[in-house]
Amino acid sequence: MAVGTIVTIILVLGVGLLAFLLVKTVVLPKRAAMARNYLNKNDLLKAIRNAKAAIEKDPLDVEAHYLLGKAYLADKREELAFKEYRSASRLGIAGKNIPETEFRETLASLYAKFNEEEEALKEYVLLIKQHPESPEYYYNAGKLFNSRGRSDLAGQYIQKAISLNPKEARYRFELGMNYYLSRKFKEASTEFDAAIKLDPSDSQSLLYMGKALKDSKDYAAALPYLEKATHDQEYRLRSLVESGGCYMSLKMIDKATQELERAVNNIVKEAEPDSLYARYFLAMCYEKTKEYAKAIAQWDKIYAQKRNFRDVGEKLAQYSEYRTGTVEKESGAKP
Repeated sequence: MAVGTIVTIILVLGVGLLAFLLVKTVVLPKRAAMARNYLNKNDLLKAIRNAKAAIEKDPLDVEAHYLLGKAYLADKREELAFKEYRSASRLGIAGKNIPETEFRETLASLYAKFNEEEEALKEYVLLIKQHPESPEYYYNAGKLFNSRGRSDLAGQYIQKAISLNPKEARYRFELGMNYYLSRKFKEASTEFDAAIKLDPSDSQSLLYMGKALKDSKDYAAALPYLEKATHDQEYRLRSLVESGGCYMSLKMIDKATQELERAVNNIVKEAEPDSLYARYFLAMCYEKTKEYAKAIAQWDKIYAQKRNFRDVGEKLAQYSEYRTGTVEKESGAKP
């Protein structure tokens, strides 16, 4: 091979290597830097475009994955954001221009949102080790343990959160739920009461305070809390069903009927459990007052949604004789 040819090959290789190093050290970091710059300006489209370009050139670019995830998150595309955050985590963020605490907080919340609770817990445990003074991490870990049925660990973590910040209503409510799910209604009531004192407008605490008292058979005490909870649209249906149940237990069928009719009038989704129970208990009230046509109307609506719901099928068979003439016409009317 001629000397000139060898020199040419060396020069070509040298130029190629120089171009590679230029892309590796200048162009790709520039793409990531541009993505960061556009993200800071809230120009999400350009931030996403540049982060994608950086990843296309180098799939191992951790910062580009992070920036793309952050841009997706700002654009409310959480599933895509989750994919990128998880990729960055697997590649390793140590030594990168990525704020670790913010990154792990976001990743933990995404794991929890997409039902990867074990992974979310790992992130919160790591955050607790790094920031043992932060009650929010203990609280979030406690909630996850509660949802996984580990009430013992949940209680420990939530109590630690309370010890660090005793004035946070959410922590007291979550400890109340921990007791409530363990059927420790007296202890649950104490915590729900503490949450309500810290945040009197918290309808969820009002609802569960009522439920804890109701489950303790203190029906009269439960009713004022349940009534207050009805002021919140989100909890209105469930609160009215619980109120109706209290009045039924107190043998006040007229009042129970009024509450349960209010509940039925607030139904939005027929197949939801609260909707089915509202109609079921209302039918029980109508049955007790011998208003069988009205009871059948409620059982019919339940049966249309869930045929095996409690004893509805048996009730419809039992009262089939009332499905004639005027009764049948009434049973088809909207309650």
